[in-house]
Order: sequence, then structure tokens, then C-alpha cells
Amino acid sequence: MGCAAILAQRHVAGESDSRMNEPLVRTDTTLLFRSIRAARSWLRTSAAGDGASAVGGCIPIKPGNGETPVFMIPGATGSILQLGPIAAAMQTPAPVYAIRPRGMVEPELPFEHLAEIADYAIDQMRIVQPQGPYVLAGYSAGGLVALEMAQQLTAAGHQVPLVVLLDTYPSRAVWPLACHLDILARQAVNAIWSLCKCTPRQLTQEVTRRLRSLFQYLTASGLKLAEPPSLVAEGTDAASRRVHVATYNAGNAYRPRPYGGKVVFIQPEETPGLEPRKPRQIWGRFLSDLEIRRVPGSHLKMVEEAAATAAEIDQSIAGVLGP
Repeated sequence: MGCAAILAQRHVAGESDSRMNEPLVRTDTTLLFRSIRAARSWLRTSAAGDGASAVGGCIPIKPGNGETPVFMIPGATGSILQLGPIAAAMQTPAPVYAIRPRGMVEPELPFEHLAEIADYAIDQMRIVQPQGPYVLAGYSAGGLVALEMAQQLTAAGHQVPLVVLLDTYPSRAVWPLACHLDILARQAVNAIWSLCKCTPRQLTQEVTRRLRSLFQYLTASGLKLAEPPSLVAEGTDAASRRVHVATYNAGNAYRPRPYGGKVVFIQPEETPGLEPRKPRQIWGRFLSDLEIRRVPGSHLKMVEEAAATAAEIDQSIAGVLGP
């Protein structure tokens, strides 16, 4: 096993309001890393290579030459192993780093605001690469961190030729009305079809379930109609679970600002019923140079079975930096 893979294994972490001092209702480490199978596969193949070492909070997950590195941000769980299968499948000759969020190691505490998370990530990244250009990629909530990093870096005069968002969306509260109407219309059709198949005994239960789901969706969209469900925090210990809660809450509170740099959104073909089918509908008013690419699979499979995702990232990098 490569040194970097061992380091990554040591820095692993298992998406409500901000109640950081209250005990979590329960935890669920079976979902840790979003794919234990993919993480184990990456470790077995020593995808990070031999002889690499961690630099601050930057964990090398793929070796490379002296070309512009790629810095990746994990999802809300903070698990850098989550990104291993993507890095292993990437063909770019540049090195790839994962940025470990603050708070994964006791007695550190995680940041509660996304701008702070991004600022910390920039500090860790600049230990490896003091000056730009910077290529950033973030998975799920990590994409919001990557986007905020790009905002801060460009404001400070640094070059950010590319930001890759791996199925990343801001809070539902900022989604346009047309997007909500599209989702609710699809859900209404599904509900009618499902209710038609119910027995009289099942009907009440199914109606109750769907109304609860509707109220929770509307609450997440900014209408206070129901108490949001308790977050099931993922992690191997209390520190990693705190990171999950803090990052989720920070992402939910974050409000994107207009950004003029190049952004590639990678969307899985399988879209759950309560998720948007048209990323541009949400991101178009914030991102003026947005390109959308699609890959097979779901939100989880795009990192578990990462060949297509890695290929799209490679092509995006080549498009801005050259082969």
C-alpha cells in the first residue's frame, strides 16, 4: 500500500439547523465514504502511489509530474477516500490532492460557515502550491466549497482556469420556482400512479407518507411547514460526525454569488424524483461560463464506478490547460 493511501486511510471521515453542541440522534457508519467497496478497491490497488506524503491538510491521492495539480474537495462527510476511485481512474499526468476538512482530528472543531471552510482549504492548498493557476473539483457539498474557493482566489488575483462540480447543488431555498414546479409535477404523477395501485388498507398510509415527504420538501425549499428530519450523521468517531453536520449545515446556509470563471457541472444520468433534471435551471443565473457533462449512474455510482467521471474531468482539464 502506498504511503499516501495509508495517510488517506488515517484521515477518513464517516447532509437541520446548526445545533453543534447537541448529541446527534443516531449515526450510520454503513453509509460511510458513500462507498466502502470503492474505497477498499482504491486502497488495494494503491491508487495514490508510493512515496507520496501529506502536506498539511492536502492528502496526495494520485502521483503526477510538475504540471498544475488538481485539488479535490470531498462531500459533506469529509471522506477523502470517497474521491480515491476518481483519482485512480484519471489519466491526467498532474498530481491530484484531496483537501481534508478541519475538525477531522481531535481537538480541532469544524468551521460552521462555508466561507470559513473554503478559506481554510485555500490555506492548505497553498502550502502545496503557493501561486496559481488552481484547478478545483468538488463532489456534492464539496462543490460548494470549491466554488467559494474560486471566488476567494479570483478576488485575490489568482488564476482559476477550471472548477468542476460533481453533482453539486445549493440549498433548495435558492432554486427557481420553475424548477420546483417541474419536480412537484413529476411527483404528482408518480403519486397518482402509486395510489392507484394501493389497496384500501394501504391508501391511508401511502397518502400520509407522501404528504410528509411533500411538507419536508417544501420546508427545505424555504416554507416552514414541517420539522425537517433529523440528520443521520456519518463517521467513524465523534470528530468526523461533527464535520458531517457542520459541513451539511454550512452548505445549506450558503447562498452562491455570480461567478464568471469556467465551471463544468458533471451530472449523473440517474436523477432522484426530488432532484432537478436541468442543472442550468439552477446554476445558470450564478455561473456565466457553465458547461454540463453527463455520466452514467447515480450520485453515488459516479464516484464508485468512476471511469466515466474521471474521463470527463480529464477532458475538462485538457480543454483549459491543454493535453
